[in-house]
Amino acid sequence: MNRFSVVLLLTALLPSVVIAKTDVVIFNNGDRLTGEVKSLERGKLRFKTAATDTISIEWDDVALLTSDQNIQIETENGVRYLGHLVDGGEEFTLVVETESGTVDLPTPRVVFMTPIEEKRIDRFDGDLTMGYNFAKASEVQQLRFGVDLSVRTESRIFSLQADAVRSDSEGADSSQRQSLDLTYRRLRANRWYTGAIVGLDRNDELGLDMRTSVGVGGGRYLLQTNSSVFTLGAGVQLSRENLAGDLSDEETVEAVLALDWDWFRYDTPELDLSTSLQIIPNLTESGRVRGEFDISLKWEMIEDLFWELSFYDSYDSDPVAVGAAENDFGVATSLGWEF
Repeated sequence: MNRFSVVLLLTALLPSVVIAKTDVVIFNNGDRLTGEVKSLERGKLRFKTAATDTISIEWDDVALLTSDQNIQIETENGVRYLGHLVDGGEEFTLVVETESGTVDLPTPRVVFMTPIEEKRIDRFDGDLTMGYNFAKASEVQQLRFGVDLSVRTESRIFSLQADAVRSDSEGADSSQRQSLDLTYRRLRANRWYTGAIVGLDRNDELGLDMRTSVGVGGGRYLLQTNSSVFTLGAGVQLSRENLAGDLSDEETVEAVLALDWDWFRYDTPELDLSTSLQIIPNLTESGRVRGEFDISLKWEMIEDLFWELSFYDSYDSDPVAVGAAENDFGVATSLGWEF
C-alpha cells in the first residue's frame, strides 16, 4: 500500500481528527478564540479550545459568534431556529443561516444554544452539595447531602433532584428528611411545556415513612432571560403515603400548582438564587392542603466550588399520622461542586 492510499484510508476512518474546530468567538475588547461551541444556557457560553479545554464565557462579553455546526437557538420569547452561525458584520447580533433564509437575532434575546450533533454526555449539567452543622449549646447536629442533575436536548429536559437531611440532638431520636424527584419536560411552542414527574419523600417529623407520587401536567416559562427564569406549572398526581406506626397506607389524588423562579448573576461574586413553591390541594380529602417551599443561595468561591445557604419548609394542614407536626422547616449550609 503506497503513502497516498494510507492517507485516504486514515481520512475515511478518522474524519473527526482531520476536521478543524473553526467556531470563532470575538469579545467586546476585540480578542478572539477559535474552537467549538458546546452550549449556551443561563447566561454562560461553554466554548472548547485546544489550549483551554471547555471554558465558560459570560454571554454579555461576546460581540460576535460564528459556527459551522448545525446549532439550535432559542430566544427569550420561546422561538427556536436551526442553522449555522455566520458573520453578519454587526456586533451583538447573532446571524443564523437556516434552510428558509437568514435570521438576525440580537444576542441579549438569545437564551439557549446547543449543537444538535453534541454528544449526550456533554449536555449533562449538575452539582453535588454536602454540609455539616453543629451547635454546642443545644448539642444539635445536622448532616445534609444533595444532588441536582439535568440534561437538555433540542426539545426535552430530564432532571433529577435528591436531597437528604439528618438531624440528631441530645436526648431525642434522630430525624430524617429525604426527597427524590425525577422530572421530564417536553418543550412546546411559545414557551409552553408538558411533562411528568415521579417523586419519593420521607419525613419523620410529619410521621411519613414514604410518599410515592406520580403525576402529569404542563406549564409555561413566563420569563426566560440570561439572568432569570420564571416558570408556572399545574397538574394532577396520584400519591401513596406509607405512614409511621401501625396506621394503614393512604392513597389520594392531588392537584399541584408549582412556581419556580431562578435568578443568576455572573459578575463577581457569582450568585445563583433559586426559589420553588408547590401548593398541593387534596382532591380526595376535602380541606387538606400540603405545601413545599425551598429557597437556596449559591455563591461561587472559586471555579466550580460554591457555598450554599438553603431553607426548606414542608407543610400539611391535616397530617394523617396521629401527633405529627403540621410543619417541618430548617436551614442548612453546604459546600458544593458543579460539573
